[in-house]
Amino acid sequence: MRIRGPALLIVGLCLCAPAGADDIGPYGEDALPPDAHLTGEEIYDRVAQNRFRAYIQEVSLFSSDRGGAEQETRLTVTWENFREKSKNDAGILSKTKVRYTHPFEVMHSGYLIINNRDRPNDQFVYLASRRRIRRINLAGENLFGTDFSFEDVVPRELEDSTYRRLPDALVQEVPVFVVEATPRFQEDSEYSRFILHIEKQRYVPIENHYWDTAGVQVKRLQAEVESITEFDGVWMPLRVTMRHLLHESLTRMMIQKVVPNPDLSLRTFDIRALETH
Repeated sequence: MRIRGPALLIVGLCLCAPAGADDIGPYGEDALPPDAHLTGEEIYDRVAQNRFRAYIQEVSLFSSDRGGAEQETRLTVTWENFREKSKNDAGILSKTKVRYTHPFEVMHSGYLIINNRDRPNDQFVYLASRRRIRRINLAGENLFGTDFSFEDVVPRELEDSTYRRLPDALVQEVPVFVVEATPRFQEDSEYSRFILHIEKQRYVPIENHYWDTAGVQVKRLQAEVESITEFDGVWMPLRVTMRHLLHESLTRMMIQKVVPNPDLSLRTFDIRALETH
């Protein structure tokens, strides 16, 4: 499906801490909001359920530094849920392939990320300039010239983190759940924790804050609420902005095209398929 005009991805994250009597507001002193019983894990599970079975997205990223210089990066992201295939696929939760289409110096280079259950993920890179595939660790590696890391654009699985619900809030004048997620050790995450602000109506994250392993807040992601669009029953924002708080830079991400639930071939996520242009 072609999205006309500027358009975005996302990509793509237990102890319950329900509001106390002082936070009940319009529900009265003796009543709790109908969602007060939800734990942080249950809230993120609903976020994870708001996904396609598979998708292909063409994405544009526009990066600006403190001096105002701007660079455009374009890529294609292909993702598929492998949970139902886990018996035949060694406990794999999902697979993601990222392929650069612009600028020229990284065109045709690509990455394959296999998200595994209960063990470290498998990550591979193909550099067109070297014409070889190698296994790598993508922790902390950014998409070319942008403020997004690979961890920011690959959909997070429920099993990747533990979750704690924080008091509900308003973001962009929208009621949101607030959930703190702590990546599990085996994920080898670049983050020590992140806080998600999740729109209550459609379970779409509209603002995320990220802390690095030193405990410093390094990034803030904001989605444009008015860009949230439905595709085949799945709600997603079409425009988001990632700000790097230490570098004083930002990257705007826009989805130019989305193909929901395509029938992908068995070779789509084959490691050697990274070499095909």
